[in-house]
Amino acid sequence: MFKILTMDVFEILAKLEQKEASIGEKLHKLTTANLNPFPMERIKKGKLLLKLIYEFKKHVEADEFILAGMKLRDLEMEGLRVLPESK
Repeated sequence: MFKILTMDVFEILAKLEQKEASIGEKLHKLTTANLNPFPMERIKKGKLLLKLIYEFKKHVEADEFILAGMKLRDLEMEGLRVLPESK
């Protein structure tokens, strides 16, 4: 059972790293586009998502899986879908 849990954590980490790169690219595009009015809400949300991803990774590295799960829940509450929908 521990192997399955570990595999799931590494799958989640891989997906979050992809999402992290995508969010970083979008933030860069938003800040360099020189839009008027400036999309402050989107930038704020992107930075929040990056912070939550960083905290999730930090908890996984420290083997704090309960805290990591709480950060994953926070990410999903902010609208970042990582886990597939359960049927």
